[in-house]
Amino acid sequence: MKDSKKNNTYFISDLHLDESHPLLFKLFYEFIDNIKDKAETLYILGDLFEFWIGDDIIDLPIGKPYLPVIEKLKALSDSGTKIYFIQGNRDFLISKVFMQRIGGELLPDEKVIDLYGTSTLIMHGDTLCTDDKAYQRMRKIFRIKLVQKLYLSMNPEKRNQKANQIRQRSGQKTKQKTSMILDVNQQQVETSCKSGGVCFLIHGHTHRPAEHEFKLDNKTAKRIVLGDWRDKACYLRVNGSEFELVY
Repeated sequence: MKDSKKNNTYFISDLHLDESHPLLFKLFYEFIDNIKDKAETLYILGDLFEFWIGDDIIDLPIGKPYLPVIEKLKALSDSGTKIYFIQGNRDFLISKVFMQRIGGELLPDEKVIDLYGTSTLIMHGDTLCTDDKAYQRMRKIFRIKLVQKLYLSMNPEKRNQKANQIRQRSGQKTKQKTSMILDVNQQQVETSCKSGGVCFLIHGHTHRPAEHEFKLDNKTAKRIVLGDWRDKACYLRVNGSEFELVY
């Protein structure tokens, strides 16, 4: 029988969990404990981790800092909350093993869901940033299966070193880009909504939490952007027609 108290759907993204920032783990654990008796569903829309170098690290020493995260999510799943995950640009190597360990389901990059009667498109959001040509080229390269296979063939320490190098280069390049380039392209937003046949979109990635309304074929459409986690939890809670964006 369905638990009547579990009548909320939560969306989170861009936690960027990293062992060098213990506060983020604390915030995440507190968030999971808080929603455990309230959440019917939890959608994680990418970048749960600052960088994920492969599911095979889970039971290795290098993966030890992330075991409590997996255990927390598994406990949430075991309590009756459905967990769905969309890969982000930092954790696109999360795969079946990780999902099995947390008791969740991996979704494609874009997914239309029935959100209490409203058809809703959900995604990480990086594919909407089409003005950032260099990033989109790099994204395509990283998503090539052969490239991923070659990367995963390295030992975990070497993979971690490579990931840190990529992260540093990416951070330097990001500082050189304008705010407009790093944000979503409105035309791509509208194209994605039309392709999905929806007027409601939820995504993360840009770290710019907000609610945006726009016109789509003479209809009012809405885009909700999830925030990143720095010194507090950021999430969207949906209960029927009620929406609460916390950031």
